[in-house]
Amino acid sequence: MKILIIGNGPAAISAAETLRAQDKGCEIVLLSKECVPFYSPCPLAEYVEGTVSRERLFLRAPDFYDQLGLQIHYGQAVTRIDSAARQVWAGDQAFSYDRLLLAHGSKAFVPPIPGLAGTQGVFELKTLADAEGVLARIPQAKRAVVIGSGFIGLEAVQALVHHGLQVTLLEAQNHVLPSMLDREMADIVEQQLIQHGVIVKTNHLAERVLSNAQGVCGVVAGGEEIPCELLICAAGVRADLSLLEGSGIASNRGILVDERMQTNVEGIYAAGDVIERPDAPDKHQVLPNWPNAVTTGRVAALNMLGIPRRHPGLEAVNVVRVFGLPIASFGVQQSEQVLRWHNGQGAVRKVLVSQERIVGGMLVGEVNGTGVLHELMKKGVNVAKFGERLTHPGFGYIHSMEPLRAIRWA
Repeated sequence: MKILIIGNGPAAISAAETLRAQDKGCEIVLLSKECVPFYSPCPLAEYVEGTVSRERLFLRAPDFYDQLGLQIHYGQAVTRIDSAARQVWAGDQAFSYDRLLLAHGSKAFVPPIPGLAGTQGVFELKTLADAEGVLARIPQAKRAVVIGSGFIGLEAVQALVHHGLQVTLLEAQNHVLPSMLDREMADIVEQQLIQHGVIVKTNHLAERVLSNAQGVCGVVAGGEEIPCELLICAAGVRADLSLLEGSGIASNRGILVDERMQTNVEGIYAAGDVIERPDAPDKHQVLPNWPNAVTTGRVAALNMLGIPRRHPGLEAVNVVRVFGLPIASFGVQQSEQVLRWHNGQGAVRKVLVSQERIVGGMLVGEVNGTGVLHELMKKGVNVAKFGERLTHPGFGYIHSMEPLRAIRWA
């Protein structure tokens, strides 16, 4: 059997390793649009910052592909999937398959801002090539603008501050980390940014990017001209659906898959940042993170080999650190009941409850036990008896072992 994998990230590699562990003889081919071996994009900001070396980004030995008998084709951007002929096209080259796994991930969202696309000195921070472009530009820059205050944007801000640049952070909504935190919690993060010299401008929508012979020279936002020599667009990511046209593969915000990672087309599976689950408990969510990529890649691989496996549900915990301040969130940001804890020194924890079940959590400054709270939410455990103890940093380990028993056996 010939298995073709589009992608070379965590979902693709998890699938390839699972396939080879279960079947020593199947042919496994990977198509990568990048030209470097498997690496982690998670510490790219730290690579720009200088606290993580380039070598540490790569997660497998140089002979990894040869050792597993994998055929890897670099620089192969897929342009078309012919599901009837069971062929994938990259340029003018066709690759056949018996089973196909779409694990090509997400792509940076680039808003339609005049002057943003194609201007020298403007980058995303999604790939190794992006990071290396930023590093090459930094010596020419004294001022930088970061568009978007999600976790990639905040990581980029910290890296640029580390290099001594004056950094302005633009956020179109009324507070930073809008997909993770409510206004009160976000204000704590904003103060942390300001204390480290970041100019934070919320309610500022980037309107136009200015340039000269040297590249980007400024951004117009909220009617104000902000000078800069380097710009990072961190406006979010989207599932990359660009290669689906004409394939018959169903999609919404992501490629629609069932609990076995099977698409609506026979023999075609999908995993990682590109998928959307229309079924509970992840109904119509695209959740791009490393744990989901690894687990969905593994489940897809087993099912492609005819070994039935169901995926239990996507993980939706967001974690980031801003100049040493830890932040975590999951679930919703508003609910009928909000339990609150603070230590009087800047750390605040909120657990959101509805109908005696946890539906969300926001934790700033003290994130211990986030995993326990998230598991209680996923399991739908009735938490009424615990009351305010839910918000305590030691809950689940010190106050009661009952939540842990519920997680294991419910």
